[in-house]
Amino acid sequence: MKNVENFRHDVEAMVDELRASLSELGAGGPNEASVVSNARDRLRYISALTEQAAGRTLTAAEALAERIKAQRAMAASLMGKTRSAEIRAFLQQMQVEHELTSGQLTEIIQAQEFQDLVGQVVNKLMVMVQKMEDNLVHLLIDEDPDPHLAGPATRKENQVSQQDIDDLFD
Repeated sequence: MKNVENFRHDVEAMVDELRASLSELGAGGPNEASVVSNARDRLRYISALTEQAAGRTLTAAEALAERIKAQRAMAASLMGKTRSAEIRAFLQQMQVEHELTSGQLTEIIQAQEFQDLVGQVVNKLMVMVQKMEDNLVHLLIDEDPDPHLAGPATRKENQVSQQDIDDLFD
């Protein structure tokens, strides 16, 4: 009887934790049968959106870097063609601004490295969720099921009543 109570307590704790986690994520009234699938779908969605955002950011930053490089070269070329001190000062200031902007774009590109880390963490979480699901299934299903049982097979000493199951979800 003590094993059944321990099992029941562990399952209740897992259900409560899953409900609390989904509530924090903004899911209202989860269907217990879809909790694990829902969590994996959310992780995949987050990973895809993060990858798309990083790709767009990198593409834009690289395009800007190329334009600035071309403008910088043009400013250097024009510097040798003009005698006006005012225009030369402006072109020198543009080169300084282009250099600063190029440095900032490099920082943006390097900051996007976080996407790779986020993707790795999300993939590890998905593996963890899959293992958790597998472990729950193995907890509930006996390796040598009795063909006369209608529900999931369990060892005789660990069997619980339908009332025990209903109490878990109340």
